[in-house]
Amino acid sequence: MPVTRNVAWDGRLESFKGRDTVQYVLTAASMASTCAACRTPLEPGEPLSLLVNVTESTAPDGTHYVTFTDCVCHRRCSGPGLSVEQGQWAPNELTPVAARMVLTQASGSGRERPVPVLAYTLVPVVAFREGGGDLTSALVSVLLFHGFQLALSPDFGDLVEDAVETSASCSIAVTREGLMTFSIGGRLLFRDQLRPDNPDDALWLEGVRGGDHVLVISGDNLVITAAGLDLRHAAAQGTLVAGAVPVRTAPVRT
Repeated sequence: MPVTRNVAWDGRLESFKGRDTVQYVLTAASMASTCAACRTPLEPGEPLSLLVNVTESTAPDGTHYVTFTDCVCHRRCSGPGLSVEQGQWAPNELTPVAARMVLTQASGSGRERPVPVLAYTLVPVVAFREGGGDLTSALVSVLLFHGFQLALSPDFGDLVEDAVETSASCSIAVTREGLMTFSIGGRLLFRDQLRPDNPDDALWLEGVRGGDHVLVISGDNLVITAAGLDLRHAAAQGTLVAGAVPVRTAPVRT
């Protein structure tokens, strides 16, 4: 039974995660706040166990996909574990999780301009393998192909300053009624109905309509909660990407 710091895990996990296993274990543990078994808080340094479910599936084009879901328990509640199952390829079962915010960036005149931000991820994490190679994040692979860049720092200021425009295949559109859509390659990834009478929504909409790009922060292992956005785990695993997505001026009608 391998143990990394205070986290025990099933040695078979390494056959799926390879050289990324240790970082995966540490990230999963750091993202957990309560025991999945007894639901009491996890305290720093206490013995923990990581339990992972792996679902393997094959897409119609023959690509081998692997989906990971995990939970963390007190070691007194459960030992580490790994379960593997075969399933049908069902991309519709992935759940988008997103958040919006407005950052600022200093302009050449010294004034600050608003930078509307969309943070976006999918759960659970999906990876694919081609030709017997290492597992590759499906979401990150798609985003990089369409002009997003890997981000090494989770610092919001760095992300704003370093963002480059994505390819024209990516777009953000907002209707007059506040319907926001995020699309890549003609495929709708996310939609959200904003309320112009809500102060937070109105601020974001104002930022979008006053500029020509939205900073999209994405990848695997983004922690998006009501308390805020934590990018440290994504940056540590090398799955944090960002890009300035063009805003489509034509209204979207549904």
